[in-house]
Amino acid sequence: MKSKTFIHLLIFAALALSACSPAIRVIPETPVSPQDSQTQTEVLSEPQAEQDIEGKCVRNSDETRLLIDMVHGYCLQYPAEYDIAYPNENEIMLIKRSILNVSEPRVHIEVQPANGASVEQAADQLVADYSVPGMEVTRTPLTIDGEVAIMLDGLSGQEINRQLVVVHGNRLYHLMFLPMDKSQAEVFTKSEVLYNTLTRSFNFRPDTNACPDCPPPSEGQADQTAEDVQTASINGWVWHDLCDSGKDGEPAPETTPAGCVKEDTALGPYHADGLLAVNEPLIEGVVVTLGEGACPSTGLAEQSTITTDLSFSFTGLKAGTYCVSIDPQREPNLAILRPGVWTYPAIEQGVISTTVTLTTGEYKGMVNFGWDYQFLP
Repeated sequence: MKSKTFIHLLIFAALALSACSPAIRVIPETPVSPQDSQTQTEVLSEPQAEQDIEGKCVRNSDETRLLIDMVHGYCLQYPAEYDIAYPNENEIMLIKRSILNVSEPRVHIEVQPANGASVEQAADQLVADYSVPGMEVTRTPLTIDGEVAIMLDGLSGQEINRQLVVVHGNRLYHLMFLPMDKSQAEVFTKSEVLYNTLTRSFNFRPDTNACPDCPPPSEGQADQTAEDVQTASINGWVWHDLCDSGKDGEPAPETTPAGCVKEDTALGPYHADGLLAVNEPLIEGVVVTLGEGACPSTGLAEQSTITTDLSFSFTGLKAGTYCVSIDPQREPNLAILRPGVWTYPAIEQGVISTTVTLTTGEYKGMVNFGWDYQFLP
């Protein structure tokens, strides 16, 4: 049934933003209708001149959007054709269309406590973690909004990448740009544009913002109630978990095939590994159900999965506990999924579900469901 060369995703996440959330705001280059965006966004009426933006979070180009992260204390401009995904509460990704799109340049921005480490020590650790013999790492000092930063070029990993670290207010800001492979000239040029756009606009003073209708930092999440704000969201993917365990009726392989786990289920001695990989396709048309309260719970909302973006996205939610579930026995799910078995978040043949608890305005991504078809790879 299954064969794959799997590349594990660096993060999974999501594209839901709240333009006037106290935590993160995005100002795009053009107005966005409710049909085109999960949340409202704001538009600057006139791009501001370069001499007017020192120390401020503003968008000074029609080709960029503005990201303001109040929680982690920074803002920046990024190319307007990019989207934002949130692997976890301390990290964002700038991507084109989908995290599965690895053919375009992308960037990870992670903020962690510095724990007394200097920027030099942080750079030394990256060199130790990512450099390999035979590859030259270029170390370049620069300044990011008045703070000394270090850029490391030629680091290895899944792809050749460039990383930048800067320490500010006992926080370590870590930016990874990839790919940065000079042998791929077209992609390398795009990566350089992304790098220059972000680093030249990176600012540690997001409180001086260009969103006059947004609440000031003092009106933060702690001052709001679940009844006041319904900006939380739940997003995820429903995907075909690949595993080539041989054709039906033939003897099972003697060794565990790539992408498979040896364990007896309704599919036989092997099933897919439950890990979402880049080459694994999304499944279209599956009805995902949202219920209020811990699982099992249904009846609040339903969505059919798509394959062009996040499979499903429930937005406009208040703080609280929810149940996200899929029933493979109901139509149209029965016609789409059967026969097979769930491999993520658990090995299950019947209803699969995940309980999610949201705080006010929280984005909860990677609420994923993996399905292994019995008669397909």
